[in-house]
Amino acid sequence: MQKNANEFKELIFDLMSGSLDLNCCPVKESEYVENEFSEGSFCELMYDEVYHANCRLCERLGVSEDKDVEKIIGNLVDIGRHLALKMFDYGTLFSDMQAK
Repeated sequence: MQKNANEFKELIFDLMSGSLDLNCCPVKESEYVENEFSEGSFCELMYDEVYHANCRLCERLGVSEDKDVEKIIGNLVDIGRHLALKMFDYGTLFSDMQAK
């Protein structure tokens, strides 16, 4: 079991986002948690569209990368992570309330 609830939430999020190398560091929870960025998945397809839109923007700007575009993408990723972790908290809260 995880040391605390925040570490557990982070583990679940990392499994969902495919950011863990399960060949190197397998975890039991990976039996239950799907990588939402696996090939052909909704998130993989959406990320591919973001990547290509970023490439087109940079091409139009005549640069290999743009700090503002990277900031927008990075902040949206951070917002998604924040919302996902809060959703986990709300799921736990309401699950506990229903169990009582």
